[in-house]
Amino acid sequence: MTRFTLSRLTRASTLAGLGLALSLGVHAQGMGGMGMSGHGMQGHDPMGDNKAQHAHMAQRWEARQQDLKAKLKLSSGQEAAWHAFAQAVKPPSKPAVSPLDHEALAKMNTPERLDKMAAFHEAHQADMQAHMKQRSDATKQFYAQLTPEQQKIFDAQTLPREPQNRGRMGQGLAAPIQAN
Repeated sequence: MTRFTLSRLTRASTLAGLGLALSLGVHAQGMGGMGMSGHGMQGHDPMGDNKAQHAHMAQRWEARQQDLKAKLKLSSGQEAAWHAFAQAVKPPSKPAVSPLDHEALAKMNTPERLDKMAAFHEAHQADMQAHMKQRSDATKQFYAQLTPEQQKIFDAQTLPREPQNRGRMGQGLAAPIQAN
């Protein structure tokens, strides 16, 4: 009985490892430059950032910043704090982490490729953490410069929005909450 259990355990572990290796290999191919493409589109920019889409997102970000600034009705004494905040939270123009070189990955064996992808992932995560800390610190510093009324406006305007693709990926649509 023990031999049978060990055999099943070994087989299950092997299959799990193989599944992980295969899923990481497929994930690496669809990663684009920053591991964020997720579209698997042929002809996608090798840097993973479609320039037109990036420009559109930058314009939308700028418009939201200008809208927030207008709603806050900043005093002249708050302008320097706003400028420092806006510069600190501005999205990076290009990734700090170099994209994976798919030609080099193709020349590696699977363990080397897994190590390379893990190192890429760790560097990307560290970059994201640093950017989030910078944004958080800048936001807290700017927020402290606001009046209580401006803080209420800032709170309402910066509340995270619901994802626009809630019905995708098997999530289904959320039922509205009924007040009794």
